[in-house]
Amino acid sequence: MVCIGRKPDLSLAISQQTFSQLFDDMKADPSVKYMVCENYDGFHEFHSGGFRLTRFIGTAFYALVWTFDPPSMSTAALFLDRRLQHESFTPFVAVLQEFGSYIHTPSLLCFVSCYFLLHTFDRQTNGFELQTLQRIEKSTGFAPHPSRWVGMDEPSFFAKLNIDDLTRSLQAVSEVSINITNRIRHQRNSSVLLATVREEYQTDKCHGISDHALGPYRHTLQSLQEAIPSVERHMSAYVEYLKYLKERSERLSSVLFALLTHEDADASIGLAAATKRDSSSMKTVAIMTMAFLPATFFAALFAVPSLHWDQSVVVQDTFWVYWAFTLPTTLAVFVIWLLITGRKQIQKQTLHLYTSAKRVLI
Repeated sequence: MVCIGRKPDLSLAISQQTFSQLFDDMKADPSVKYMVCENYDGFHEFHSGGFRLTRFIGTAFYALVWTFDPPSMSTAALFLDRRLQHESFTPFVAVLQEFGSYIHTPSLLCFVSCYFLLHTFDRQTNGFELQTLQRIEKSTGFAPHPSRWVGMDEPSFFAKLNIDDLTRSLQAVSEVSINITNRIRHQRNSSVLLATVREEYQTDKCHGISDHALGPYRHTLQSLQEAIPSVERHMSAYVEYLKYLKERSERLSSVLFALLTHEDADASIGLAAATKRDSSSMKTVAIMTMAFLPATFFAALFAVPSLHWDQSVVVQDTFWVYWAFTLPTTLAVFVIWLLITGRKQIQKQTLHLYTSAKRVLI
């Protein structure tokens, strides 16, 4: 088995020439290259004329491409790591070594991949999805087993969450839900792998194996077949647990959304109160302006040069100029203000009048 890693740009860490040479040495069906290039998931099998039986498995962690050589009863495989951290190959090889005595069949990697994914996902579910849900449930006070929290100090235990905390919790719960869906999908693919092993045993496919090698081949298949029911029971229990966690995450998401709506409503109430306070301040400013406006007006009026208070005739002949400019300008200011504030209403009425006139003309 050859492990091929990934570059930061997610391309394979191998030259095209070397990769093609490996394919040629394995006598792999070229059709499988499409699955490799497009990062396909699931189980696929190819067996065109002139090539060995070629199988492909795509998962979230890795892709496997392997061929089986009947004369030598050997398997040549490529392990294409799909993670930059390259954390899957070593534990996968460890599982493969546990079942190393069953190497005399092309279906061994199907069984090992199913077994590896089941235990890896099971461990990760308890380490991330379950702990994430429990942490958020603890912070909100919403959990499927609230009796375990009886006796705890409620004010300190259930802290009030702000909008930022609720948003982050919603994001985490959404990630949990997506991960669970992906794990269920992988378990369905694993069921196909087990079905392939069972079918190979029940139909007694020989794959061109010589008569003297049929004994070890059939013994290996029988041993794998006997292990399948135990793995299937584990898978069934795990899938049911995933469904339970998914339902649990959806309920928790609803609670978080309700809390977020409540916090948003509180924020809106606070904003309305602040707006009301601003409105009161504006009223105060307006009242103060009203208090000083008459005095300011008369002070400005009496200071007009057209009024001579030190003469017998106070109002001069040019006093009308003041009113000739003041009154039209004041009127123009109000007209402009009305046009600006009521522009949309004026446009709407104009359009309505135009439509009505057009109908009358028709």
